[in-house]
Amino acid sequence: MRRDLLIGQKHEVPAEDNDTSIFMYVLTSIYMYLFVVVLAIFMAINSMAGNWEKDITGSITVQVSPIEDANKHIDVAKTKEQLNKVEQFMEQISGVEEVQVLDDAAIQKLMSPWIGSKVDMSTLPIPQLLDVRLKPDAELNYDEITRGMKQLTPNASIDNHRLWLNRLIKFATSLKTIALAILLMVVAICAFSIYYSARTSLNINIETIKILHIVGAKDKFVAKLYAKNYAKIGLFSGIIGLLAAVPCIMLVGKYGISTGSGLLSGASLSSAAWSVIMLTPLFSLCYAMFTSYWTVRKSLEKMV
Repeated sequence: MRRDLLIGQKHEVPAEDNDTSIFMYVLTSIYMYLFVVVLAIFMAINSMAGNWEKDITGSITVQVSPIEDANKHIDVAKTKEQLNKVEQFMEQISGVEEVQVLDDAAIQKLMSPWIGSKVDMSTLPIPQLLDVRLKPDAELNYDEITRGMKQLTPNASIDNHRLWLNRLIKFATSLKTIALAILLMVVAICAFSIYYSARTSLNINIETIKILHIVGAKDKFVAKLYAKNYAKIGLFSGIIGLLAAVPCIMLVGKYGISTGSGLLSGASLSSAAWSVIMLTPLFSLCYAMFTSYWTVRKSLEKMV
């Protein structure tokens, strides 16, 4: 008899109140859209910083300034001679894996953001560049290398990228901190919305809940009803937020990052990152379910 009464009363607690549910569907969908977008930004920045460190710490740049003749014109032959000497010197260093001389086309590409693509490079006193790739975990004595190059030519200098790499890493870390703070804020606000919605519904239906307690229902039973409803809200809202966010992420990746500098080109999402993004509806389901369950259990302990 009591079991039949409980079954009959199971749907008497309007955990699926239409107005409240619609409001929570819309609100949670917005939260999940923001969550997915910011999560993608966070992972893209993390990937970008990793690519910076991998690419830059694994190489150094050596430049040889052009040698001028008595008429202040660039002496191409002497400059080329000095460049070859420096190239041979760098190839003899134990920690160096490969030395590549950048041709005019490569230098033109590097300089085009500042001087354009139609400037004759031979008319400008632009240094000749050597891209020096290092062996993994190579430790070089840059002071000793610099002294060795200066003995060959005073026009050579070395840049190990350390100074501006540290600045870039700090910049990326700041962006990641901001993105993480936004993620936590979205999660916290979403939790507050679920808490407030569930508490409001409990206050409205407190008399029905008391009747359920009289016929033998436990707090756990009522909490499960709410958890089931909010799990559906979380799953559906997570899917809507994901479907809205993915086109935005892909649009930014196609038209934003691809048209930026070479530094931004490393801000890509790996297959693992996309897998995490695709799992956000499951996270939304679990988060909404457990938050509502905990809210109802703790609230009923004080209310009934």
